[in-house]
Amino acid sequence: MLKKVKVTLLDIEEGRPEITLTEADAEELGLHVKDRVRLTSDGKVAVGIVNIASKDLEPGTVLVSPEISRSCGLTSGQTVELAPAKKPLSVAFIKKKMDKETLSKDEFLAIVKDVLENRLSETEIAAFIAALYINEMTMNETESLTRTLAETGEIINFEDRVIFDKHSIGGVPGNKVTLLIVPIVAAAGLTIPKTSSRAITSASGTADTMEVLAPVTFNAEEIVGIVNQVNGIICWGGGVNLAPADDLFIKVEHPLALDPHNLALCSGNGEKDRNRHEFSCNRPAHGQRDQDQRP
Repeated sequence: MLKKVKVTLLDIEEGRPEITLTEADAEELGLHVKDRVRLTSDGKVAVGIVNIASKDLEPGTVLVSPEISRSCGLTSGQTVELAPAKKPLSVAFIKKKMDKETLSKDEFLAIVKDVLENRLSETEIAAFIAALYINEMTMNETESLTRTLAETGEIINFEDRVIFDKHSIGGVPGNKVTLLIVPIVAAAGLTIPKTSSRAITSASGTADTMEVLAPVTFNAEEIVGIVNQVNGIICWGGGVNLAPADDLFIKVEHPLALDPHNLALCSGNGEKDRNRHEFSCNRPAHGQRDQDQRP
């Protein structure tokens, strides 16, 4: 079923593609909240998560989030076509993991791609995180997801440098150790580009703590420039595109205060691979795993 509607652009960053319809239009299309709807405009297609407005929206009009309007180049008042969209296949893989079954690399790749392309709702991503937290992963699954996270990110190449790293699993000691170790290692003439996460299950992650002292958000080119100048850096991993799906996972984990052990291992090693690390010095820390487990 297709329905032509006029677009009103929503000037609020949702962080995900959403389309808001009236109750009458949603009922006509057989849609419910959190369903998916396909928007088509001039040959461009986007899929959004459904919201339903009970008032203050005229029938035949939809609100679209900036993620939708940018991808399709929409303008207010433009006419587009809407149609119900099927759930992506990755939802079945998430359910498979919830049932304690083992996922293949191709199945992890489908989930990660759908996360990156905003095809999964936050509820579905939360279900994936919870499934990993409750059921954990085998070593083969851990390797598969690690490689998937790395292969879907950007590479920072430090040419012929031997790269050193420290890694801890967060907690009270975790967000302080990096601030001590990285300057010492860099001052010794070794190269140590250290990316850290913001808070996941506590009030302050390593990147948050460092940001009190200095900026932590840099792109790949800026990171290479700083490292070439002073041998090291402490920066926020979410500011670069090393393992972009990981940052989206963290956004869902934070309000749930969940951080599955295997996922922390996957994300940390995934970003190290994109940094082209040749040597890693691992130091475990005790306490909550929330600040520094994702370098």
